[in-house]
Amino acid sequence: MPDEKRDSPRIPANLKVEMTDPKKGTVLTKTRDISDRGAFVLTDEETCPELRARIKLRVLGLPGESPEPVESEVVRIETEGVGVKFLLEHNPPAQATEEEEDDYDPFAD
Repeated sequence: MPDEKRDSPRIPANLKVEMTDPKKGTVLTKTRDISDRGAFVLTDEETCPELRARIKLRVLGLPGESPEPVESEVVRIETEGVGVKFLLEHNPPAQATEEEEDDYDPFAD
């Protein structure tokens, strides 16, 4: 990722997470990478939330008490998963462009 233009670099991370989507329910999955502003979460066609969906992510398997879920927004969809942005005070929700509003199906052939 030498041309990375992010202020928050991604770190490869295979973390077990619980992803809760109000429309699709809760699934156990893993991350591919993470930063202080978001993560890439592995999904399949059945568990893939919609673009701009508000979901909750909870990291599992860490020592100590289980952390609270983090409110997140789906900002990118790829065949192997979704890019999510953590919705924190310093990281407000993204604004959708007209192109992103189109019916995008990453699983279409």
